[in-house]
Amino acid sequence: MKECIVADPIALSLTWENGQLVRLNIHWATAVAESPVLSDEAKLLKKALIRYISKLTPEWPNLPLDFSRLTQFHQAVLQALSRVPQGKMCTYGELASAVGNPNAARAIGRAMATNPFPLIYPCHRVIGASGKLTGFSGEGGIKLKEYLLKHEGAL
Repeated sequence: MKECIVADPIALSLTWENGQLVRLNIHWATAVAESPVLSDEAKLLKKALIRYISKLTPEWPNLPLDFSRLTQFHQAVLQALSRVPQGKMCTYGELASAVGNPNAARAIGRAMATNPFPLIYPCHRVIGASGKLTGFSGEGGIKLKEYLLKHEGAL
């Protein structure tokens, strides 16, 4: 099942399988339309998204996220990523060190590129060692990453 929630200027599309969220995509709101009927989980997520857009603490709901397709390393990376506060950024190398493998910056990049839950696990907060904004798994690309970082006060 697929759903979409919108809180202008961004939107989230949700892909559900067997009662679990397997993928969350982030888009510009102009690229999608909100689902006419939302699940209870999507309604909670929309409230959090509206709080985020309003520059309040989003209070992401406890969603049934499906981590079964992720390696243990990827799961550890997402856990470390969840500790990067709003308004802050870290490099791929810093995140690699946070998971105990300081030479794994490239593997961190791969984990960020395949992050199934962007925004909840804020991969947009990870930047290159030079401070350059690098790839972003959200469908809005680097421009969306830049928007999110500016919105959060990191840029």
